[in-house]
Amino acid sequence: MGLDGLPDWFLRLAAPAFASPITYLFNLSADTAIIPTQWKSSRIRPVPKVAQPQGCHDYRPISITPILSRVMEKTLVKSLLYPLLTDSDNNTLFSDQFAFRPTGSTTSALIYLFHQITLFLQEQEYVHLIALDFSKAFDMYVVCSSLTF
Repeated sequence: MGLDGLPDWFLRLAAPAFASPITYLFNLSADTAIIPTQWKSSRIRPVPKVAQPQGCHDYRPISITPILSRVMEKTLVKSLLYPLLTDSDNNTLFSDQFAFRPTGSTTSALIYLFHQITLFLQEQEYVHLIALDFSKAFDMYVVCSSLTF
């Protein structure tokens, strides 16, 4: 169940009745480039990474988002992003793109990175590599001083 309180089984069962209005909302949102405010909110739930957590570092944040926003995101990625990334005409544009691809993985990205470094080192004495990780850039955390979940 998402943050909106709608269980996925309910939407599947009620799809014949809700498909048309939800499609209208999705299309309106895509056409106007406006996401409903309710679909932008999430609740961060701490989930333990280890069997017996001792501190905040033993938890990973899981974002609970509204199910309709997840459905819309999946629909847009499958209909707009995947075709762009997998089209043979765009292979040269996205040859170093590994995220959001059906066959992409961190392993593929690392293999590509090490290959590129090896090629550069054959021609240069050394190589500078700057890596940035924005995956947590927009997460907001509450500092936990005691573990009472």
